[in-house]
Amino acid sequence: MNAAQKAGRRLWLISLVLVGLGTVMIYSSSSVLANVRFADSSFYLERQLARLALGLVVMVALAHVPLERWSQYSRALLIVGVACLVAVLFLGHGKTQRWIPLPMSISGASFQPSEFVKLVMVLYLADVLARKEAELGDFKNGLLPRVVVIGLVLGLIILQPNLGTAMAIGIISAVLLWVAGARTSHLGWMALAAVPVVLFSLLISPYQRQRLATFASGNGNDPLGAGYQVSQSLLGIGSGGLFGVGIGNSMQKQQFLPEPHTDFVFAFIGEELGLVGTLAVVALFVAFALNGLRIAKEAPTYHGFLVATGITTMISVYAVLNIGVVTGVLPTTGLPLPFISYGGSSLVWNLGGVGILLGVARAGRQQPGASWEAPKVDRPQAQRPGPNQPGQVAWRRTFGAAG
Repeated sequence: MNAAQKAGRRLWLISLVLVGLGTVMIYSSSSVLANVRFADSSFYLERQLARLALGLVVMVALAHVPLERWSQYSRALLIVGVACLVAVLFLGHGKTQRWIPLPMSISGASFQPSEFVKLVMVLYLADVLARKEAELGDFKNGLLPRVVVIGLVLGLIILQPNLGTAMAIGIISAVLLWVAGARTSHLGWMALAAVPVVLFSLLISPYQRQRLATFASGNGNDPLGAGYQVSQSLLGIGSGGLFGVGIGNSMQKQQFLPEPHTDFVFAFIGEELGLVGTLAVVALFVAFALNGLRIAKEAPTYHGFLVATGITTMISVYAVLNIGVVTGVLPTTGLPLPFISYGGSSLVWNLGGVGILLGVARAGRQQPGASWEAPKVDRPQAQRPGPNQPGQVAWRRTFGAAG
């Protein structure tokens, strides 16, 4: 078993532990709410288990897709993703237009296109950056076409409105562009150009303005108003102490913290499992990131490196943003905690991402010391290897020396 496959096995186990913990915490945090709403304390648990089963099927299926297929499928998947983002603006339901209802035969379930698109964007950018890496230093012909596509996707998500997801996908995209060799100055100008878009989103979304204002004034300054959710979250985490009050013994689930099983489930981990529990979850996500980057490092091709780096970044960014919100470090974004928060679309496509990562691990270097080379901007075109062509490792943006 090579290094990539060992990292893949560890990553698979980490994902299962996170999913298992999430299942337990969803039931513990939602049982009271489910009993009040549906007279069935296991209502949310049963739905999450069904989604988990689907997610595991997707993970196994995608793990067996050859790596080069994602390069072939990426543009078609992007078209499907953009079409779904357009459709949700007309067919979406809920307080914000983020979900497309599925046929009633699927128990009233719904599909959130932005969760699908976050994974599609990683696959698309990995493909196009592997093919066009040598041109990224040229803003007009190399970077700008990628920025236009990213801007289109983020703009459609902002119109839902869903600023949190748009910003998360923007960060993931920027990381991939930087890793692939885009100039830092160009990325800086891109960030400045995004400011008016963020202001526009705040203009059309009063609840986003309220969230930002509440965060800026200190979440604890209005504990019974706009800062109620974060205040209750911090209260729950603080009351957990070192080892927590025990699973099932939370006070916050007694309808003090709204929708406790979704974006703020990390607060229940803090309350019921204490500081030890929260640090264990953070450690699991750190281990996930390290093993994901190890898979990227051992990828058989430059394209595989970008795919693995992008998916690892995707999971890590969502985890950091969610934990930051729950602990009051960041303004509320509405982003789920990967593998742990209640939600079908998030769980299924995160597990799908894990499956693709496992596929990269399975295709990892078979011979010790075998490696590939990322194309160089200053190298003549004739000497540049293709995205799926092996060579000698030489990363321009690196997480560590290969070997």
